[in-house]
Amino acid sequence: MAVTVSPREVVDEVHRASRALGCDADLADRLAVEVAFCEVHHGGGVAAWAELVATGDGRLAEAALAPFRLADAEVALRTDGSTRLDLDPPVPLAVLARSLWDLERRGVRCTPDPEGCPGTELLSTLELVARDPDPVAGERVAERSQEALNHGVDVDDDLWRLLHDRARAFLVAESVLDAVHAVGEGGI
Repeated sequence: MAVTVSPREVVDEVHRASRALGCDADLADRLAVEVAFCEVHHGGGVAAWAELVATGDGRLAEAALAPFRLADAEVALRTDGSTRLDLDPPVPLAVLARSLWDLERRGVRCTPDPEGCPGTELLSTLELVARDPDPVAGERVAERSQEALNHGVDVDDDLWRLLHDRARAFLVAESVLDAVHAVGEGGI
């Protein structure tokens, strides 16, 4: 059974749950965006997140660093013309989905191509090569994004419950909530 949720709900729940599991705010933010993007464009983002959590031993935080390693690889690519990123242990596509799309927009080709792969697909090696951006790719992403914003995405109900239960463990201090709602500080 599936539940339909908005992409923003995926971002919020993954962020809060990842914080509850020990990720700092920056890692949780990045991970949440990656997983939500993956859920919209590949599917399996929340499933991949749940698998990382089930693995334990800090695997979630370690995998959340993969986009930063990919950024370092892009720098090497711009210097050398091509580069290879070895991911050991392998990471699911879900933690790199948005970052790979950003590379595509900047004219970087990735092998293996993530198109058509689910978020649970494990990536152990990425070959990066500079090339011209694919003009049609942007249209595909825009269409899928708009569809998800208009109608939501379907997530397995059990996985969504697991994510929601983990997210409830991250409490925000009352002082922080009060400050957000104070007049002059972004309040209503």
